[in-house]
Amino acid sequence: MYQTETKSSLYASKLIQQTNYSALSSLPKTYIRQVQAEGEIFMAAPQKCANIWKEFRRNDFTQVQIPYKTALQVFDACKEDFQMMLKISNGKDFFDLFDQDNDGYLNEDEQILVFSIIKEKMQLVANLLLQIQQYVPFKQLMKAIRTLEQNICEYQDILRQKIYKQEVATYKEIGLEKLDDFYEKYYNYFQQFENQKKIRIQMQIQKQQEEMGQLEDKLSKNTEFLKVKPKRKLKDLQTQEKLVSLDERVEEAMDFRRELKNMEKAEQERVASEQENRIESQKDELQRKHQKQMEQLKAKLIEQEHKLIIQLKKEYNVLLKQIGLHSNEIERIQSSATQHAIRKGEKEGELKRMKERARIQNYIIGDTKRTMTPKIQQLNSSTYEDTVSSSPRSPAVHNKYDRAAHDIKVLIHKQNYTSFYIKKKYGADLPVNYKPEPYKLQGDNHDRIEKILSVKKKNPHDVLPSLTQQYDENLKELDKGSTQKSEQELIQERLKKKQFILEKLEESTH
Repeated sequence: MYQTETKSSLYASKLIQQTNYSALSSLPKTYIRQVQAEGEIFMAAPQKCANIWKEFRRNDFTQVQIPYKTALQVFDACKEDFQMMLKISNGKDFFDLFDQDNDGYLNEDEQILVFSIIKEKMQLVANLLLQIQQYVPFKQLMKAIRTLEQNICEYQDILRQKIYKQEVATYKEIGLEKLDDFYEKYYNYFQQFENQKKIRIQMQIQKQQEEMGQLEDKLSKNTEFLKVKPKRKLKDLQTQEKLVSLDERVEEAMDFRRELKNMEKAEQERVASEQENRIESQKDELQRKHQKQMEQLKAKLIEQEHKLIIQLKKEYNVLLKQIGLHSNEIERIQSSATQHAIRKGEKEGELKRMKERARIQNYIIGDTKRTMTPKIQQLNSSTYEDTVSSSPRSPAVHNKYDRAAHDIKVLIHKQNYTSFYIKKKYGADLPVNYKPEPYKLQGDNHDRIEKILSVKKKNPHDVLPSLTQQYDENLKELDKGSTQKSEQELIQERLKKKQFILEKLEESTH
């Protein structure tokens, strides 16, 4: 079959070099039937592509990128369609052809590339139908091409919206991460404040106990008891008793002695009472001083806590505004990129056809005054296989499947198809030879979203720890199995800190 196609195309090229209309009748019928058969195959291409699209989504409905195994499943499900339209024999060749970045996945642009290549092959067949003057099939095939273009536009929009939803979800996750960091930071602030509060109160109590001990030591000395003296009348009576006893006035001395005993007893009680009252008054005064100092300290601590709560509320309100600060900007950029991609998908293919049609019209008008050159004759007379495989570096192919694979590579290399640039990378390490992506040069400002989302944190359980953190200074392996917390424990800790901070915020409103 391959040899027949090659011979018919070369034979047609020689016959088309004639400048009269009888050249069409001189074409081999096998060549004409071959083009017509290709046209009939591609007439149903929109429906076949729709089936392929459904298989893509059915096999991998949770993600937007297709892994290798899923791509093989899709190829097996639509094997007949792929063989008819792309002439690919197995799933491995299909995946290798369209996995442009060799990452083991068919990303969004690579999935759309499958349908774009089918559309380009349809366009080549349509041009051949026009050359052999099959106008009705040509018109029908052009209608199918425009239908497929609309479908491709819808497909890319579906994939794009999935990515945009993921970006919005990622932005919300960043906001939740900022809130968690905020809760953790102020939870630690309040814990430090509570520790300092306990330490200051304990130090104050210890200081007061020392002062009370010093006062008791001072009051226990004998010099303190001498500060309260008995009445002078007691000393006068004692003196009179001695004088009367010298004169042998016994009765008077006995009277002085009775009166003196009663007075000494009363005075002793009075002095002891005054001493006790004096000690108690000094202790009470010190206790009142200590109580006042403690109240002042607690008032200062409460004031500091209120200041910390005010600072907490202020930063919390600022953070809430920052979390939603870029929401409108992200939606605006996404909406602008979506509209740009839809306009591009709807108009670019038609504009390219109009440009090519104008070029051919200009050539035909100019050809009325000059003779066609062999080079142009050869270009116009080639089949669609020769058109796509006109690369000067075309390798030697041995069968039709190798030739079809080579033709697809040439179509991809020419990049005459519509590129939507759906795939976006943010937070990735840029290589040394990094070049800006084409979508960044088109001014859709999606790099703004990439910068906003680049602060997304990684799950600590998904990050491999550093090798140096696994060993101590003596190169002995550290045992971290008992200290490593599970995901559930981390979630419980975050909820606890969040609840604590929210309670503090509620206190500030009352």
